[in-house]
Amino acid sequence: MKRLLVLLALVTLASSPPAQAGGGAGIVRRPAPNFVFTDIGGERVNLSHLRGQVVIVLFGDLGCAPCRQNDQLLRPYQLEDLTNDLVVSLHERVNSEALRRYDAAFTFSTLTGPDPGQEIARRYGALPIPTTVLIDRDGFIREVRRGRLDEGQLVRALGGLL
Repeated sequence: MKRLLVLLALVTLASSPPAQAGGGAGIVRRPAPNFVFTDIGGERVNLSHLRGQVVIVLFGDLGCAPCRQNDQLLRPYQLEDLTNDLVVSLHERVNSEALRRYDAAFTFSTLTGPDPGQEIARRYGALPIPTTVLIDRDGFIREVRRGRLDEGQLVRALGGLL
């Protein structure tokens, strides 16, 4: 039932403009800068190899409550509604062991890794955190959301990508 309601909301809201709540949103259409990082499993992840999938990149920090809340909101959508698409969760000022413990608390894992010195976040203009960047299947940034997400914002944002 929840899946049906989410899909109905996506169809209904697909043409709605994005919400401006919280830190606001920016609609863009520019190529997403490529990045490579090592996830908590030790695998190298290259954004350019993910072309053809919707990629949601969450820039955050383990010490940031809104960052953790955004991560908690995004993960179930990847599991239930974006089974072929990805959430990438990048965190600053964290070691791999702390990140593994954080990720283990979730029932579903994402591509989670460190962003030392916020190098990737700076390339994306994703400061301050939390910032969520939605990248379409063609590798273009379609939306940038700053601050805490709510479910309505997420549904509207995904409506333009799916």
